[in-house]
Amino acid sequence: MVTGATDPNAFDGTLLIGWDGECVHWIALDSNGIADYGVDSEISSLTELSHRFSAAAAVKLSLLRPVCSLMPAAVAEGIETHVLGLQHGPQDHTSISRTFLSDRLGEGMALIESGHFGSEDLFLKAFPLGQWTSSTLAAIESGMNAARAAASTHTVHVDVADGRALMMRFDASGLRWCSVTEDVAGDGILYHVVNSFHREDVDPTAAQCRVVFSGGITEDAPIVHQFKRFFEAVELASAHAELGESGLLMHLAK
Repeated sequence: MVTGATDPNAFDGTLLIGWDGECVHWIALDSNGIADYGVDSEISSLTELSHRFSAAAAVKLSLLRPVCSLMPAAVAEGIETHVLGLQHGPQDHTSISRTFLSDRLGEGMALIESGHFGSEDLFLKAFPLGQWTSSTLAAIESGMNAARAAASTHTVHVDVADGRALMMRFDASGLRWCSVTEDVAGDGILYHVVNSFHREDVDPTAAQCRVVFSGGITEDAPIVHQFKRFFEAVELASAHAELGESGLLMHLAK
């Protein structure tokens, strides 16, 4: 979808671009908020976007819900590919990994993402001044800040897309667990979330927990009803709901 609502000669804001492996998601932000957004099914649309938003002050690029691993940067340095392979199995040799650092999750933490482009990076070719960032890491930091501010005992965030979901669990002290899964059919997501509690010997049915869904999901989705069997407080995030699966990019709007 391309709405065509922005004037390319007037736009000098920030362009957020995400790649989910099949589609290009983009959001144009100016001083008033979201100026325009869209989803294009062809990666060749990057050329059109680069012309349309040639005056953008900043371009942030991100993979959406990639396979990833989180660990201390000092441990991960130099063995990133090995870490991904150990935790997730053999990776696609046509792609590379990228590491993003954060001190908000603890001193010197690194998020390693699989699936990035190597020398044939079509995104950087279209936007030479673009910067690869991590919407996953930004979402974790946002969720952690919200959980700490609310002093919640447990908070689960699940960002859902077609065929993939980013799952995060927090308590008042910070991040407890995060994972990306393609096991979204049936009870797959519920199984992973409940199992994350069990690994810490916590009964999810007895825990005071708030579950927040975002992304490509509606109130009547089967997964929402599945979670309501286990958790009393289950809701859909209202912020940027109109963006659907592209909404994950909004965590980069800072």
